[in-house]
Amino acid sequence: MKQIELINQFREGLNDVVKEVEISSAMSHYDINLICENLFCGIFTELFILSELRNLNEEEKKNFPGIDLADDHNRVAIQVTSDKSLDKVKDTIKKVKTYKLYEKYDRIIIYCLTTKQGSYSQSSIDKECGNDLKFNASNDILDYRDLATKAANAEPQKLKKIVDILGSYHRGCDVGLAAQDFDPPVDPPETLMINLVELYLPSKLYIAEVEEDILKGKSGKKLRNQRKAVGDYSRKIDEPLPSGYEVSSGKLITFFDLEDSNNPFSHVIEEGTIEFLHPSEFYEIDDSHERIFKSLLRFSLQQMLYKHHVMWQYHEGIFIFLPAHNKQDIRSESWFGKKQSKRTVFERKFKINKPNEILQTKHFAFSVNFLLIDGEWYIALTPDWFISWGSEYQRSLYADKSLSNLKRLERNKSICDQFRFLASWIRDVDQADLFIDSTENIPNMTFGNIVKIEGGCFLNEGLWEPLGLQTSEEDLQGSFMDDY
Repeated sequence: MKQIELINQFREGLNDVVKEVEISSAMSHYDINLICENLFCGIFTELFILSELRNLNEEEKKNFPGIDLADDHNRVAIQVTSDKSLDKVKDTIKKVKTYKLYEKYDRIIIYCLTTKQGSYSQSSIDKECGNDLKFNASNDILDYRDLATKAANAEPQKLKKIVDILGSYHRGCDVGLAAQDFDPPVDPPETLMINLVELYLPSKLYIAEVEEDILKGKSGKKLRNQRKAVGDYSRKIDEPLPSGYEVSSGKLITFFDLEDSNNPFSHVIEEGTIEFLHPSEFYEIDDSHERIFKSLLRFSLQQMLYKHHVMWQYHEGIFIFLPAHNKQDIRSESWFGKKQSKRTVFERKFKINKPNEILQTKHFAFSVNFLLIDGEWYIALTPDWFISWGSEYQRSLYADKSLSNLKRLERNKSICDQFRFLASWIRDVDQADLFIDSTENIPNMTFGNIVKIEGGCFLNEGLWEPLGLQTSEEDLQGSFMDDY
C-alpha cells in the first residue's frame, strides 16, 4: 500500500536528519540547525496545517529571541533546537516571558532535532511559566517520533508533500558539486508538467462468485459478456447496480464491501464465497488481471463522477460534463490555479431564428487512462470536447466541423490550463465526497498531485508554436459555433 511506503520513507528520512544533527553537534558544527529551521517549517506547515508558518530568523531578524518559527494567524510558535535538556526548555520559556510572546502566541512548541529526554519535570516548567504561560511537557516538547506518529494518520496527498520536502533537504545537503555546476546551461532548466495525476487505491478488493444461473443464456451456455449479464439481470428484477464492479471468470470484483449486509450486490453473488485481498495481490498476477483491474478503476470512476453530473459517453470513450439540472443552459465550475477562476463546462446553443429550439450543445470532456509505473498508480487525464444534440446527448452530425473550429484556436497554454482545471476539479470532488453522508459507504479511489519532472531542458515554445492569432480562453469559448 502506497501510504505505508510513504510513512516508511518519512520515518527513515527523519532518522537520517537526527543522525546528521547528532554528528554535527558532536563536532560543534551548528550550521545544520539553521538549515533544519526551514526544513521543519515546511514539515510543520503541512503536518499541523499551519499555512502561515514562517521562519522568523529569516524574515524579521537573525536569532529571534525564544522562538524560530511562527504562525501569527493560528497563534503557534516553535523553537527548533538540538539541545534536549530541561535547562533549554526553561531558557526558552524565560525568553518567551521576557519578550511577552505569550500575548501573541497561544501555544509554544519546542521541537528537538535529536531525541528528547524520557521525561521532563513539569513542576519545574510550571514554576518557570508562572501565571503567564501554559506549557505541557508531554504535548509541547516534540521530536521525530511524535512527527512520525502524526504522519501515520495523515492523508496520502499531504504525506507525499512532506516526503518530498524531506527529499529536497537530503538532495540539498549532498557533498561536492553536481555536473551542472561545472558547465551550467545557458538557459535555466524547466519544470515539465505531464498529464498524470497521482492515484491512491482503496485498501481492500472484494471478490465473490456470481450466481451461476445469472450467467447462463437461454441455451444454458455461459454468456460471453458476463458483466452485461449481471447488469441485465439486476435491471430485470428492478434492483439496478452501481457501476463500480467488473465480472470475470464467473466472479464479481469490486471495491464495495461485500461483507456488508447492505451491499448492493447481495442478490447476484453466491453466499459464502466472499473473499478480500489487497489490490496488488490481484493486478500483479498477470497482464490479464491488470487489464481487468484497470477496467474496474474506470467503472469505479464512472460511478464516482456520475454523482457530480459527469457522464461516461460509451460510444466515444470519454467523460462529458452535463448540466447540474435539466433547465441549466450554462454550467461553470470554479477552480484554483494561481488564482480562483471559472471554467464553462456545459453550454446549450439555441437557433437564431427559433430561440426556444436547441441547435447543439457543447460539453467539456476528457478521456482517462490508468497507468502502473514502478509500482505506483497514476491517472492520465486528456482534455477534449464533445458536441451533442437531443436530450440523450448523442453525438451531433456536425460535431467534426464544430470540433475542428474549436480546436484550431487552442494553443499549448489553453490545453495545459484545461488539464490543470481537470486535476484540480477531480481532487475537489474527491475531498467533497468525504463529507457527504451516504448509506452506500463506497470506498473510492483518491487523487493526489500533478506529476512534474524537474530539470527539463528549456524549450522556447514561441519557436514551434503554430502560426496564427493567439486567442484567449474567453475568446475561445465565445467562438463556439460562430459559423452557425
